[in-house]
Amino acid sequence: MKTNRLVLVALCSVAAAVMAGCSGSNHSADTDAPVYLTVDITKGVADAPVNLGADVIIPSMSIKSFPKAPGANLSSQDDVVLDQWVVTFRRTDGGTATSPAWNNTYNVYVPNGGTATLENYRIMPVEYLSQPPLNQLFPENGGFDRETGKDNIRQELTISLYGKTIGGRKVSLTFPVTIRFYYGA
Repeated sequence: MKTNRLVLVALCSVAAAVMAGCSGSNHSADTDAPVYLTVDITKGVADAPVNLGADVIIPSMSIKSFPKAPGANLSSQDDVVLDQWVVTFRRTDGGTATSPAWNNTYNVYVPNGGTATLENYRIMPVEYLSQPPLNQLFPENGGFDRETGKDNIRQELTISLYGKTIGGRKVSLTFPVTIRFYYGA
């Protein structure tokens, strides 16, 4: 009897894990729109000097809209307007201090079944480059990260886009970008 219960509990646990995995990385399951979005970064940024004196940008990326149901009959009411961009930071180099989260409002129109191409999209404002923890990389502040002892800081930027279809249904998209910040000579 005990063995049957253990087997049953194990099977239920596996089933729950499988079900959770089905929607965990698919953000389209979190929205009620009949479309989902993907991003293709055709020209990215891998390194950013903190003394650049300019915003950190993604030089070129495309946001594409797809119907959730293949062969779905979509209309212009299913076009998407993204208007809220939230960037959060996570260290990938062993350090713990991160740049603060950044909220940005910027309207991007993505037709259903179509693509919006963005050039030089700002993912981090220039003022963040002179704030902790990145300010430690400037020579006058030591030139290295006090947590790792390295002359660079690696952070993963999680970029979350929020919006609605023209018909008022929620749409979101989240993607990561990892950047190595350093002081450029």
